[in-house]
Amino acid sequence: MKRAWKSALVGCIMLSLCGCWDVKNIQYFNFVNMIGIDYIDGKYKIYAQINDLASMAKQEGSGNTLNPIVVGKGEGESIGVAMFDLLKESQMRMDLTQTKVFIFSDRLLAKGIFNIHDDLMRTRDQRYTPWVFATNEDLSKILSTKPITGSSSINTVYYQPNLLYKQMQSSFEPLNYQKFVRSSREPFETTLLNHLKLSQSWDKDGKPFTLPIVNGLVALKNGKSEASFNRKEVSGVKWLKERTLRGILPIKDDQGTFVGTAALKNNKVKKTPTYRNGKRVVKLDISMDASIREQKKPLGLNEMNMLIKKNLVDEIIKTYEVGKKRSVDIYSLNEVWYRKGLTVNEDIPDLELHIKVNLLATNMFELRD
Repeated sequence: MKRAWKSALVGCIMLSLCGCWDVKNIQYFNFVNMIGIDYIDGKYKIYAQINDLASMAKQEGSGNTLNPIVVGKGEGESIGVAMFDLLKESQMRMDLTQTKVFIFSDRLLAKGIFNIHDDLMRTRDQRYTPWVFATNEDLSKILSTKPITGSSSINTVYYQPNLLYKQMQSSFEPLNYQKFVRSSREPFETTLLNHLKLSQSWDKDGKPFTLPIVNGLVALKNGKSEASFNRKEVSGVKWLKERTLRGILPIKDDQGTFVGTAALKNNKVKKTPTYRNGKRVVKLDISMDASIREQKKPLGLNEMNMLIKKNLVDEIIKTYEVGKKRSVDIYSLNEVWYRKGLTVNEDIPDLELHIKVNLLATNMFELRD
């Protein structure tokens, strides 16, 4: 009898439960994919790119019809107030779990990222995984750019910058928000953030087509921007990163004549703090393998090797000197001293380079003296 009562009680409890009590239909949500933040006249302006989930997925037989991109706007004295201002016209609930990109204006970075960090990450929906960029463009235009082909809005440099970086192996290594914040909090580390601009170098259907490109880097220290650099000025950054699996180096002779290009890979970088003539110095021992991709002038193995080393030194030194003129420790040389527990000041240490290049003959040719 007791068993029957217990079974009846359990049955009643189970009937009162619903297996999907917290189910949410995604068609009733606005999913935010990109967030842009600006700071103008004492107010924060927040921009949100919203896409239909269907537009982000590959669909069979859907053709190349582009789905519209919607950009919402809000403003206020804080990020929280600006976000509430954005929400009031969103019509449906906004979901931030799909945010893939943060884009910060140059004005905001000059004020400092830590002024907004707490408000930006206060909601549990937000993640530390979005890619981070800087720009001085109109954020509403930046967030409204469309892909070259296909209907998916994620086929742009914003969403998967690591794929283009792996192909180009340029100086512009993308940062996610976690690395960005961690780097910005280090006392003597210079954070290098990719800077975007809008370009119309390509045409579509015979008309200029607007695309975002990385046109340089912004250097930040303690969460605030120090200076901006164009692509040419920071060409030496990639040679000090062991994550640079392959970089392309234009080769010029002593007269400045272009003689070819070399592909450099397998970077090995050793940084050693030392003194020279009473001044702080960071000694860089760099070794890498090289192969010739183009050769416009008949040169022997030893001569090509010397030219590669010379051009490498020129790129590294020029980037160092450009940074030093703007009071930016672009290679984070002071961090080398800091990590060794040595005395550090705000002066940028001198640079001492030791480069070893192993030139490999590849493909269908050999270099002979």
